[in-house]
Amino acid sequence: MKTSNVEVICPMITPFDSDGKPSKENLKVFLDDMKEFGINKIFPLGSNGLFNLMTLETKKEFLKMVQDIAVNFDVLVGVGSQNTEEAKSMAKYAEDLGFNKIVLQPTYYNKAEQSWIIRHFDVVSEAFSGKMYIYNIPQFTGSKVDIDTMKALVENIGRIEGIKDSSGDIRFFNEVAANFSDSLKVYQGQDDLLLQSLSIGAKGGVCGTTNINPLVTDVYKYFMDGNISMATKTQRIFNQFFRMVNEYPFPAMVYAAFYKKHNIRGKLPDPISTIPKIVESKIMDVLSYPTHIESQ
Repeated sequence: MKTSNVEVICPMITPFDSDGKPSKENLKVFLDDMKEFGINKIFPLGSNGLFNLMTLETKKEFLKMVQDIAVNFDVLVGVGSQNTEEAKSMAKYAEDLGFNKIVLQPTYYNKAEQSWIIRHFDVVSEAFSGKMYIYNIPQFTGSKVDIDTMKALVENIGRIEGIKDSSGDIRFFNEVAANFSDSLKVYQGQDDLLLQSLSIGAKGGVCGTTNINPLVTDVYKYFMDGNISMATKTQRIFNQFFRMVNEYPFPAMVYAAFYKKHNIRGKLPDPISTIPKIVESKIMDVLSYPTHIESQ
């Protein structure tokens, strides 16, 4: 495959240590995997990174680790929070560290009205002068970012570079692509919907399985090279892997596989206690899955 500069972003795990704290050594191991996988775009402190279980101080500590180590990566920093002031603080800190792209979703727990979402983004944008990405993940936040709200944010802020839609609603994604794919980078956040999304105008995908396996990048590469038959075949083969990874509560299997692969005694922050309950043979099935499908 000829395609370079793959637009598949890894919404990265936070490589925790045995105490459930971010680990610089484990981060180095993770980034070595990304280099091996051919992935140079990462999104720390998103859903896979379990940002919601970390204090503001811990998130800043981890982001500093990323700044120190991920020097050859394009980094989109997650600054999401349950409150606007903390998101604003994270955005300012990201800019102080030299990052120029942030990803922001609505606040959660209290279901946000669309006017609240606009206010949330406006306030955070005041603390950050770089590019911003709208992150729509209503199954976690409780509120969908409507198309009209996206339009208002693009107009109000003027520095919206892209949209990540993780709703899993392909009809809504079609609407997002129809309205924004000509002017913004529109990314699919559900790995198993990548091919359909590319076919309707997506720029690429923000794919969580890339934490442990780069197979989904083949879907992107085959599609961009015009080999739709192989893109379709690969998506079908990949979707079986996607189901295996999601057999346990998100995102436990991704962490379990990463730790097992590298013999790391890592855990997840309290109160999550899923990893010890995962059957080891299931982890080995995930780790032994193909990482590449050759064209025939």
